[in-house]
Amino acid sequence: MQFSKLRRRTIKRAALYPYLISSFFTKSETSAKSQSVGGRVVVIGGGFAGATAAKYIKVWGPTIEVTMVEPDSQFVSCPMSNRVLSGVWNIGQLKKSYQFLNKRYGVKICRDKALGIDPEKREIRLSENDSKLKYDRLIVASGVQFTYDDIPSLKNASSREAFPHAWKAGKQTVLLRQQLQSMRNGGVVVITVPLAPYRCPPGPYERACQIAYYLKNHKPRSKIIILDANEGIQSKKKLFETAWKEIYSDIIEYRPMTRIVDLDVNSKTLFLDFEDLTADVVNIIPPQSAGNLAKD
Repeated sequence: MQFSKLRRRTIKRAALYPYLISSFFTKSETSAKSQSVGGRVVVIGGGFAGATAAKYIKVWGPTIEVTMVEPDSQFVSCPMSNRVLSGVWNIGQLKKSYQFLNKRYGVKICRDKALGIDPEKREIRLSENDSKLKYDRLIVASGVQFTYDDIPSLKNASSREAFPHAWKAGKQTVLLRQQLQSMRNGGVVVITVPLAPYRCPPGPYERACQIAYYLKNHKPRSKIIILDANEGIQSKKKLFETAWKEIYSDIIEYRPMTRIVDLDVNSKTLFLDFEDLTADVVNIIPPQSAGNLAKD
């Protein structure tokens, strides 16, 4: 019975796709040039949201011109990037060229950064020679923005380089992995968790497990201290508590309602509300908000 209902619902939704795509644009809203190709959609951002939107608009509406604005040449998967920290995967396994979207689906790739949007003129200002890109419909999937307002010592961009957050997979993931490899056996790794909401609620706790796996097998005298600004684990609480108790009890120490006030960049000493803590590797996951383009 449940399967039959699901099947009928799926068929009904599929039947709506041609109508939805045809009504996506109206004659009054499109330029004469864009009408010839079914309208022009621009997607800002090539993450999960942006790349998926660009792909399926083109699949469901083949005559629509779809352009994805993304400065990077490759997609790098964030959800699996913690496996790079443990050495289970390498960064290359997380990458896929955006040219796949172009060759397979016909999505145009604009390797540039969007600096601003003019909704009245329906155009995007790009970083390349301050050029413009016109659109009929726009999707803003620019991702999160990191804020360091509460950590004075990290307001300087050069200081932040020593403490990669690795919350955007890529170079910082590799750098954090290298720091873990260089750390002494018996060293201390500190992971800070910002107040919710932040992107990927289980991510910090998954990261702790992956790093603990690496330490247990290669540097067993080391430990991880999780400083969580929240009252408790934000996702899959029972799962992580069980793993930490049964597998990593001698490696992972979890401290809820503990936030970093500031730190000494040179000594890697973290100043907390009631104590100081010195570590060998410090992974500060900063507070996050929607990107400036989405806010504007």
